[in-house]
Amino acid sequence: MTPDGEPTTLSEVICSNASLRGGKVAFVDENRQVSFAQFNGRVNRLCNALQRLGIRKGDRVAFLSRNCIEYVELYGVAKSGSLAVPLNWRLAMPELVAVVQDCAPAVLVVEEGQIAAIDAERPNLADVTHFVALGPPRAGWLSYEELLADAAEDEPEYCPAPHDIACITYTSGTTGRPKGVMLRHDALVENAAVSAAEAMGLSDADVTLAVMPLFHVGGMWYHLFASFATGCTTFIRPAFDPADALSAIETNGITNVHLVPTMLGDLIGQPGTVAAARSLRLVFYAASSMPVELLQRSMGVLSHCHFLQCYGSTEAGMVTALLPSDHEEAVRNSEREHLLLSCGQALRGVQVRIDRDIGVPDDIGEVLVGGSKIMAGYWGRDDATRASLSDGWLRTGDLGRIDDEGYLYIVDRKSDMVISGGENIFPSEVEQVLYRHPEILEAAVLGVADARWVEKVVAAVVLKPGSALTPGDIIQFVRRHLASYKCPKLVLIMDNLPRSGAGKVLRKDLRNRFDVSNQTAD
Repeated sequence: MTPDGEPTTLSEVICSNASLRGGKVAFVDENRQVSFAQFNGRVNRLCNALQRLGIRKGDRVAFLSRNCIEYVELYGVAKSGSLAVPLNWRLAMPELVAVVQDCAPAVLVVEEGQIAAIDAERPNLADVTHFVALGPPRAGWLSYEELLADAAEDEPEYCPAPHDIACITYTSGTTGRPKGVMLRHDALVENAAVSAAEAMGLSDADVTLAVMPLFHVGGMWYHLFASFATGCTTFIRPAFDPADALSAIETNGITNVHLVPTMLGDLIGQPGTVAAARSLRLVFYAASSMPVELLQRSMGVLSHCHFLQCYGSTEAGMVTALLPSDHEEAVRNSEREHLLLSCGQALRGVQVRIDRDIGVPDDIGEVLVGGSKIMAGYWGRDDATRASLSDGWLRTGDLGRIDDEGYLYIVDRKSDMVISGGENIFPSEVEQVLYRHPEILEAAVLGVADARWVEKVVAAVVLKPGSALTPGDIIQFVRRHLASYKCPKLVLIMDNLPRSGAGKVLRKDLRNRFDVSNQTAD
């Protein structure tokens, strides 16, 4: 605890909640609910059960499941010094096996629906000593509930220090193989406190809906920890479904929700959204860029809500926030509408600067982040850690600029910038134009190797139902708004765009999916 009694570790947050609001409901999922005191007791039982199995400080406990109360409990293994490792259930099995091999967990906890697939891979998971099943007991697996039932509810013997590692969260691998990001207790707690109090304005009267995958930093760091640390009741859904989410908001009086832009678009497209979402006061959007047209439409449909955008990363935590007051100012004053293109100003305790020494013109450069919330490093990847961390600054890999008022504008990922005929082209600029077309539902722009131009601009789009747009129509539309060298040379019309669990478009999947080298367009 700090001198003024504020928690500095996840252990202290969990214990403090149990003491201050023990009888209040902490989490509700499809099967059950637990109070803050019950949650602390179950976490203690889990920690003590694992210690009885021989699990010690620094050992990894990995878990593979959709969102549920047990998932949050498993983050609590950090109370006993173990390292929680949430796994992305959307990965293909070879990718998932590679992640498990990378972190070498002593314990692997798996939901019922994934058990057969993991059984088939056991020869490749030699480092795993204990396989634990959620759900009914089964041969060859320890039962999660039986482990807890036989364990003591006393506080674990080991008490972690603020700078101890609490969890290893893997990056989405959008630009390469996933890397395990080591996050400290104090960084998690500080991020939760700043985001909850200063950005979201949460209180323990708020009711949260958790639909983002909890294996991702968007569900784990930006939202759930902040809500839990504040004492909110959180309703957990296994995954996002727009009709189900809207029903949950209406039925449970949800006041705040975290959505990625694609989720928000789906939600406001549901019939009866305004009436069903009347309890909602805060829409928190993050994890991928928001098209301005979609944001303005969402703010019109949910006009009674405040909107909050945050920019950050697994490695950096929450970096900047475009506050509700910024959104409202942009709506009131057309001269301030450009704020909707920004991701806000740096939060307390965070430093942001632009490194322009990377060959990009004008005031654009790589976004560097400093402060106490950044990662401790990548698990087992000293080379990658050295490349990303230098003199206390984290290289984010994002390109952006900062205006005179301190608002940060993200232009694109450094790795996604297209260099065609010697010109720098930012996919996000082309995507914003594509989203202006009333018949385009989704769009992604990427660079593809080209014999003449080195790279050429390619657009993948999803059309709205009933649209008869052709690739030529789309190219001509973009040419009316952008210089010709920025316009797509090829447009691919798709049924959907490949996305990560956080809603980010997987451009590498688009490149792999299509052999466009011999295709041409007008």
